[in-house]
Amino acid sequence: GFASTPKGLMFLYQGYMLDQCIDYLYQRKCKKLQVSKTQKFGYGYMVSQIVGIPAGLQALERCGFIRQLSQNLWWLLENGGPPAPVEVPVTQPPDPYFEGVVLKAMTSLIQVLISYDSLHCILETPHSTVPLDPALFRQPEPLNIHDILHRIILIDSFKGQCLMNFDIMQIFGLRILSILLSCLDTLLYFVDTYDIISYLLRCQEESQVDGKIVIDDASIERNRILVRSTVLGGYTEKVIPPRLTKETMSRDYPYTLFDKAELPPCYLISPSSNPDTKDEVKLSAMLMTETSSDSWLDKTRSFVLAACRKPSFTGHVGLMEVVLKYQLQESPAIFPPIKLDDTDRSTTDPKISGLQYGCRLIVEYGVRLNLLPPTTDPQTLHQLCQDVARALCAQQHSQTDKIKFDWFTCVVYLLFGGQVTRTRQFLTTLSTTLTSGYIWSTRLLNNSNIKQEIASSGLTVVHYNACHCVERVLQKALPKVACAFRISGMSPSHLVKRWMSSCFLNILPWNEIANYVLIVVSEGPVYQVLYCVALLKHLETRLLHHSTQHSLLYDTLEEPVEGFVLVNYLDYMLTLDRELGVMLRKDLADINMSCVGDK
Repeated sequence: GFASTPKGLMFLYQGYMLDQCIDYLYQRKCKKLQVSKTQKFGYGYMVSQIVGIPAGLQALERCGFIRQLSQNLWWLLENGGPPAPVEVPVTQPPDPYFEGVVLKAMTSLIQVLISYDSLHCILETPHSTVPLDPALFRQPEPLNIHDILHRIILIDSFKGQCLMNFDIMQIFGLRILSILLSCLDTLLYFVDTYDIISYLLRCQEESQVDGKIVIDDASIERNRILVRSTVLGGYTEKVIPPRLTKETMSRDYPYTLFDKAELPPCYLISPSSNPDTKDEVKLSAMLMTETSSDSWLDKTRSFVLAACRKPSFTGHVGLMEVVLKYQLQESPAIFPPIKLDDTDRSTTDPKISGLQYGCRLIVEYGVRLNLLPPTTDPQTLHQLCQDVARALCAQQHSQTDKIKFDWFTCVVYLLFGGQVTRTRQFLTTLSTTLTSGYIWSTRLLNNSNIKQEIASSGLTVVHYNACHCVERVLQKALPKVACAFRISGMSPSHLVKRWMSSCFLNILPWNEIANYVLIVVSEGPVYQVLYCVALLKHLETRLLHHSTQHSLLYDTLEEPVEGFVLVNYLDYMLTLDRELGVMLRKDLADINMSCVGDK
């Protein structure tokens, strides 16, 4: 149905049919009816699509879907099964990792919480919560997402006194938290709103005996979350400590546990070499000798593909600047440029979620990889992000109280080695192109150039266009992968939207992030779609394996991508472009611009 694709979801929202669709879905699910005569599975997949927009998650909460999920998980964790007439706590609760019923309930709950935009909208809306009461033998069930957050996810030793199975509840809460914080936007929101890093460190302190942290499932899980949340990097740039297994429980844990504000050095991997600027110097020399714009644009595109085949290429920024220059000479601007040269800061700065923490993460990452000078002040990036946010808000339908952190601006800042002037010039030029609406996730949020009914819904072109195209290409080019996602009850659009929003930070090593930005800026949003498809092809064996283990959702959202190198998949992307490029370019060009809709 329409609810099983990102673009179909947009049509349901535009036709004011979303609430009716969700009510009907919930009624059929309660009656345990199949999705259709020929389709047995699919409720989880459709729900994972629906929560991609705030209105979808709000409708699921109104109809009772969220309440049912949370109560089901609560009973399984607290009482070992559905409500029983005898109120006696179980003595041997189910194993949290191997009990299929519990795992299924937990997966169903995570499916509705993994979209940052929807979760943020719900958490920012005031709700009444039911507190835990130590005087009660059996605690009341959670009623909404706020209750889930405070009763299952953010629990401490005091709340634990009110629970029958505190240890089991704590492990599950940490597993859910690990999934949520693997999204960088959600991480910054939790840092800003709940001071989540201090909370985790405090829990580590509470688990100490004689000054040492007791090594158990909970302390190891908190350690994993802290390492992932306090330093950026792909699989070649940092070490993610493993969870406890039967083998590791029989010997000393090989990693230092995180119990202070400073990350232990055993989790950091030193860069293999310093960035070299020789490629950019060669490119500048070639620019000086080139005069014909037509021949140069063709040459540049060929040079981009050649550069992507070279693993150690470092001239990304020079190429991107030149490509943009000649692209705008060939085709008119799509959007008006943002005004970053306006020095008037008399207007109120928009509140950016987790701005200070996000800037600190980026600067520390850049300094560690020698992309930025060691003396770089995070305040410089802080001010740049504020200026960009103010310029973007000036083109919105209405001012918003709080906006997302701009990861793309930070990546560009790193690409230019902290040169603020060149970063500003590049962003101003890029903001006029169609590509900016896709690679720059905050560019068209609530933007006045998009139809107001679409922009105000929380739908973005990245979601209803780019992610939709990724799913279409998957069905044609990688049907087994598409089937694995559907069987696992997870929409691939959730995964690729998260990748695109964070510009692959914490997913890929830096050089691959630079290649991604280069090829998308030079070749357009089609190659953003093809890049994600190539990444999923690289993960095909891993995805198929985890779909059989019922762990695809956990693996794809939590773990970085290992071993992906663009050069190995460039020919594959070019082949897909020849076969599907015309269709993709047509779909990606349709972005529901307000000027088109008014005609």
